[in-house]
Amino acid sequence: MPMIVGGAVLLVVIVLLVIMNRSGSGEATDKDAPAKASSPDAGKSTPAPAPVQLGSAKSGKTPAKPAPALTTATLGKVDELYAQMKAYYNEGSKARQAGDNATAREHQAKAVDVLDQIDNLIEAPLLWQEEAEMKGWAQSAEYVQLAKTYGLVMKLAKQVRMGGGK
Repeated sequence: MPMIVGGAVLLVVIVLLVIMNRSGSGEATDKDAPAKASSPDAGKSTPAPAPVQLGSAKSGKTPAKPAPALTTATLGKVDELYAQMKAYYNEGSKARQAGDNATAREHQAKAVDVLDQIDNLIEAPLLWQEEAEMKGWAQSAEYVQLAKTYGLVMKLAKQVRMGGGK
């Protein structure tokens, strides 16, 4: 009898977890993403990105170690690279739909190169931010924005890799 009750409780927990996962998946949209950039190969100069809008800082414990320097200029550069990465991905998707797989792979590879630039640019701040999240440290508004922006970057990175980028 106890095994039947335990199995029923386990089944209820699993159903609740599945329902909670499905309801949270529709929250992420591209409405917060930067404006679509023009084609990266067009040679046109892109307009200057809008200044990064920062939210409020995150309260918590006093950090055990100081945060690496993270400026709004760095966040702006990440946004600019994200727009460039998205443009390469879009061009690659269009080429793949047109049946030109070689060009699609070329654009996807360029998108991966831009992803590597983003990772190199924010490597140290991102490691600190991850530790701050795990330990409940207080974070400045720049670090809160970094977490949001990097989530968008990783979402696009998954799409790029699934689309043929290496």
